[in-house]
Amino acid sequence: MRVAIVSEVFLPKIDGVVNRTLNLIRQLPRHGDELLIVCPQAPGCDQCPVPVLDVPSFSFPLYPEYRIGLPDRRMAERLRRFAPDVMHYVNPFAFGFRCHDVLRKAGFRVPSVFSFHTLYGEFVKGYKALKPMSALIWWLMREYHNRAEVNLTVSPIMQTELTRRGFQRVELWPPAVDSDLFHPRRRDAAMRSRLLGGRTDRKLLLTVSRLAPEKNVGFLAEVVKALPGAALAIVGDGPARRDLERRFEGLDAHFVGYLKGEQLAAAYASADAFVYASETETMGNVVLEAMACGCPVVAPHAGGIPNLVAHAHTGFLFRPGDAADALHWTRVLLSDERRHAQVSQAARQAIEERNWEQSIGRVRQAYEQAIALPRAVARPTWRERTARVTMKSLVSVFRSTARRRKRRVPATPAFPVSAAQVAVGQEAFAAVS
Repeated sequence: MRVAIVSEVFLPKIDGVVNRTLNLIRQLPRHGDELLIVCPQAPGCDQCPVPVLDVPSFSFPLYPEYRIGLPDRRMAERLRRFAPDVMHYVNPFAFGFRCHDVLRKAGFRVPSVFSFHTLYGEFVKGYKALKPMSALIWWLMREYHNRAEVNLTVSPIMQTELTRRGFQRVELWPPAVDSDLFHPRRRDAAMRSRLLGGRTDRKLLLTVSRLAPEKNVGFLAEVVKALPGAALAIVGDGPARRDLERRFEGLDAHFVGYLKGEQLAAAYASADAFVYASETETMGNVVLEAMACGCPVVAPHAGGIPNLVAHAHTGFLFRPGDAADALHWTRVLLSDERRHAQVSQAARQAIEERNWEQSIGRVRQAYEQAIALPRAVARPTWRERTARVTMKSLVSVFRSTARRRKRRVPATPAFPVSAAQVAVGQEAFAAVS
């Protein structure tokens, strides 16, 4: 098959959705598929072994790491020349939905698969300026997703939730993890010492997250404060880092920045427990990675996480927002070596069959299903026209705000792209390029 992947977020950004897209790109050529990636332009976005069509973009004012692409007819012409059998819109919103509109206006009719990975309508509630838009965003998501021949999401819980909200033709893209890379044998004394800041007499708690309001990392300060014999290593970066550094000031917490590949696997394998606070995960890649490394998980009973963690067997689930409950289960893990070993072993066993070959095989079935469906050319309904105008207006507002901010703020962005991020694509694809 010839597959065009429209990626809402892509390199050099590092998050679970990008990692899932990279694994999609790794696996599909092994089946003989030809790929074209369409993504927002950013330094390093083309560092992969398949063709990339990068579209001019701007940085979203409230989240500078997120870039919004501006598709036009030139993009449509390039896609027409590529002649895809199917379009896969990964995590679409401002960029993906506008791509869909531009292509439709250009008369480009190709079967489409949309995959839902982010609760945009929920995590905007963490941003004061965007909170009133929650209901509107849910409406837009539903209207656009229901134009697709097939919708995919990454956990049974989200499949049920989206269906309840009126999303149609929702099927499961099974979660997966590289269980060879993420493995208990990656445990490393030097990494453990690094994460503990050299204080190797402490118990090591680990969290891995994009540092943004919707990830709720600050919640963990209450847990660390009540565990004087433990330290927390925070792996990741993002626009909320400065606020979080102030929140954890005076506590035994260390901001490590981004880790990837074998270093990230070593971090999971070297920790005593993986503690997580996000309540808006559709699945939770980092939870799977921790489990694969035999690092017991303590996470909220929210989003798609309960589909990954069996409470008191492969990890522990606490009541969302309840710091005392999170603290209780963390203490259980740190104080009972026998139970810690049992949970660690059970977690590793639970993920061993969650491989990428099987997961991507399900995506290819969705592509074939979309291609086989009959398609009728119909005039846009008033709902489609309203959604298109609304989406175009939102992007215009975001772009205008970005321009005003750029005039007020020095050239250095609030969250600059690091050299390490630019290089991540080359490293991620070294095995297949």
